[in-house]
Amino acid sequence: SSSSSSSSSSSTSLRDFSELEQLMDPTGNFSSYRCALTTASSLSSPDEKKCVIPFFSLLVKDIYILNQVRPSKLPDGRINFKKFWEMSQLITQFMSWKQLVPDYERHKTVLNYLMTAPVAAEDTLYLSSYEAEPPETQFEKDNLKALRTKMSARNRGSSP
Repeated sequence: SSSSSSSSSSSTSLRDFSELEQLMDPTGNFSSYRCALTTASSLSSPDEKKCVIPFFSLLVKDIYILNQVRPSKLPDGRINFKKFWEMSQLITQFMSWKQLVPDYERHKTVLNYLMTAPVAAEDTLYLSSYEAEPPETQFEKDNLKALRTKMSARNRGSSP
């Protein structure tokens, strides 16, 4: 019957969403995602078509932190090649995932949505983030105040 298949499809979707939510939990610096990514990468043979969906903002965060934590030059003034090698490994792995062709059929409706969905401006995303998780530190509170002032001025048609 159509209602039982709809119910089954709905429960499958909820289960899939729950699994995705657990996978993308930011706890432990996204440890669940990192573990799943490592497992998926190591289990696949070079002949297998695998599907890896990199989390781009996590890559950017990893590169940013690596750049902040590791000095670009060693105490004796030489270039810290280890730092740049580690950065290149992150980028190389990301680029190799980008080259993979998944072996599943693309859903035109989903693809169309992803290609045509509006992209929010950076300030709008920051404001949404602060609305979801209110600022805790004075620095964050000052940033939110400055952001609201900037967006208010923009909405009035003037520049800050």
